[in-house]
Amino acid sequence: MASLTLRAAALAAIALVHVGVRATTIELPPCLDPFQPFIYSGCYADTGNPHALSLRSQLDQQDMTIEKCVSVCKGNGFRYAGLEYYGVCYCGNTVNGQQIDEEQCNYPCTGNSSQVCGGTDIISVYQDPTFLPVDEVTVADYDHLGCWTDDSEYGRALAYPQDQLDGSTLTTEKCLQACRDGGYPFAGTEFGGECWCGVVIGNGTFSAPDSECDIPCNGNSTQICGGRARLNLYVANELQSLEPCGYVPPPPESSSSSSVTASSSTTPVASSQSTSDITSSTATTSDIPSSTTTSYTLGSTTTTSTTSITSTTLATTTSPPPTTTLTTASTTITTSSSICKETVTLPPTCEYKCGKWCSSPLPDWDSPQSCFPSHANCFLQVSACFKQAGWPGALDCFGFAEWCSALSTYCKGSSKPGGICSKKDFWNHKPPSSPSLGGPGVPTTTVITVPCLPVSTGKPTSTSIPTSTKAATFTTTTTTSTTGTKCPIPTSTSLCNPPKSNKPPVGGIPLPVVTCNDLLSSFSSGHPFKLYTDSDSSKCKSYARSSFSTACLDACQEQYDDCVDVYAKGCKEGKYGKDDSTSYAGAVLKCKEQYADSTGNLSRYQHKKCGGNKALDTSYAQAC
Repeated sequence: MASLTLRAAALAAIALVHVGVRATTIELPPCLDPFQPFIYSGCYADTGNPHALSLRSQLDQQDMTIEKCVSVCKGNGFRYAGLEYYGVCYCGNTVNGQQIDEEQCNYPCTGNSSQVCGGTDIISVYQDPTFLPVDEVTVADYDHLGCWTDDSEYGRALAYPQDQLDGSTLTTEKCLQACRDGGYPFAGTEFGGECWCGVVIGNGTFSAPDSECDIPCNGNSTQICGGRARLNLYVANELQSLEPCGYVPPPPESSSSSSVTASSSTTPVASSQSTSDITSSTATTSDIPSSTTTSYTLGSTTTTSTTSITSTTLATTTSPPPTTTLTTASTTITTSSSICKETVTLPPTCEYKCGKWCSSPLPDWDSPQSCFPSHANCFLQVSACFKQAGWPGALDCFGFAEWCSALSTYCKGSSKPGGICSKKDFWNHKPPSSPSLGGPGVPTTTVITVPCLPVSTGKPTSTSIPTSTKAATFTTTTTTSTTGTKCPIPTSTSLCNPPKSNKPPVGGIPLPVVTCNDLLSSFSSGHPFKLYTDSDSSKCKSYARSSFSTACLDACQEQYDDCVDVYAKGCKEGKYGKDDSTSYAGAVLKCKEQYADSTGNLSRYQHKKCGGNKALDTSYAQAC
């Protein structure tokens, strides 16, 4: 069912734009199809914050080549690829750095010592020639796609927040301008004052009723800037590659040739493939009508792609990337009934398994801010593990709790300047151990086939920055209606007070967390609290404000049951080792004493949390 949902999301996004949208916030694999070679653009300083290119790839930097880096940037839809410090690969849509002397890019690549991979805080930059110049795109080129969800468990709908903008004065135009300046084809406004940009649309993002985008822009009350967990989404097709990964040239009988002039700083990269099993790759460009044939051998299978190019001129200049132009004399839209391929990344069906229990996949993250909610999501599932894993699988739940603690440490450490913070990076350092599966549940990629959509093969010639005649489509509806289905992931700290003794829990079995309800419908119906004892929060008990003490009593009872089922049984079978030789009867007695201690220390004020008193919990009250 999960794979069908993700496939539907990918197809829905593809149907609304003129090029393939890869629906994922997890880094996509390199492009394995033939594509036009990237052109070397020069040597640039990378001393700023943010980096010269926005995305740091997770490719192995100990075996890096130019071909591998440009292939992963092509596969992820970026305009530029860059290599730094022997083999660190970056991708981006603009270059945030000054061009410097070419001799300063002098470090050999780890995967091919005959190639150059930048230097220390110096990056060698390459450009995809199939993009139109950013200067030819204006705010008016963004089309409004409607209201879209932004509450997926897999991550944000758009990956790049525009924090440099003042949210209190945000307008649609300001957000679109920021995304245009960054070269991002997708833009979105949310919650009245948030602006997000992206190269792709995130997994689990769907079109929503327009009525759910109901919050006016803080800087212009006649415009709508999304809603709670809802985006007003825009796309500028002109900022996407004219030939994305998987592009199939139109057949001769239905295509039209156009005169193309491309200028760059030097020669093109000789290969458009990234994997190490490529045995041959050629690309030729001439200034007379010719035919370019690129041949790849992957294992024992050979694939040849032939593309006709008419009157192509490649010139050498010393201009930086923004001056690179691709100008065509005519625009051709080609329709085709052929089949295109899209690569979709699917989350694991069981990310961490203990006995009979499977954890729900943690939301993806790409910053310390989005890392901490995933850590909270992890801890909220610990009690579910002890309750549902069964015996002796419940003993593996201690390992799951330690893994969640490691994630907390990771989130704190990655907040340091220059730190990498992503789910994939955390997995590389601390993969989930699933003894029952023989290893961790990992994301998988699959290729789906979809009908090819019309692709623009050019743009009218212009000698100056154009002002589009297309009317900007900003929504100005002020309808109010329902909001999102989820509140923010609540803190993993229980609102129920610990036992008076303040000792570690007996047998290491934690008290299940009672905190704010994460489901808006239930929260809004007068049940602000929830006892988290299941990985699927919709199956957990929720409580009215007047029943807060009952929630804590239920938590104490759940802890007692788990204490007897895991700790006492473990003592009986000698599973706790020499450090704890307690008998079964003695273990049960400890569990009972802890229960009595806990129930005698119930909170008398925490019922005002979760929106009951804004002074105690302002952020959650506003969000839900």
